Amino acid sequence: MFRSLLAVLALSLISACASHSIQNAYQGEQGNTGLVTSANTVLINYVDNDEVSEGFVGQEITYRVDAGQRTLLLQYSDLFSIGSDDHEKVVSRPAKVTFEVEAGKQYKVIHEPQKNLEDARAFAEQPEFQVVNAKTKEVIESAVELSRPRTFLTQLKSAVTPVYEFESDQVATGNNEVQSMDTLLQLKALWSRASEPEREAFQQWLLAQ
Repeated sequence: MFRSLLAVLALSLISACASHSIQNAYQGEQGNTGLVTSANTVLINYVDNDEVSEGFVGQEITYRVDAGQRTLLLQYSDLFSIGSDDHEKVVSRPAKVTFEVEAGKQYKVIHEPQKNLEDARAFAEQPEFQVVNAKTKEVIESAVELSRPRTFLTQLKSAVTPVYEFESDQVATGNNEVQSMDTLLQLKALWSRASEPEREAFQQWLLAQ
């Protein structure tokens, strides 16, 4: 019991010290960036194709990212006590969350709180994430894609943990192009950045189709 209490206290202390950690994950000018914060039970592994420090359960990390469409590869993860000295770590299958980042704004990736171990296990099988404006709490439009087990690899005895893949990473049959995660979201993002003359030209093109 004493060891368990020490572990919890140590984790709380570390979390408190690192709860406002900020990582740079942008390539352009700092003035054209936004901030994305993970909830303390959301671990962000990648921003676009760049690996970032995911931290640990109980820690919130803020990432400074380029403005524009960003894709986060992330997981739900939490610890639950199952005995005086034992804990079970619940980790969801990976998910991709894609949304539009506006320069100067701050966002947070959240999910519904899981109150007990049974709920957390069920949630990990079909996790649901949301992106909200960190200040206004307004829900931001996003596309969420859940991964699926890579069947052949997960059947191998050497595969200690499941190996996952995403449908959007697969090559489309016949045209050798990588599938888009969400074409509609991309079109909306392009429209929001287009100038008035560009919008008029596009509308004229639509009428001609």
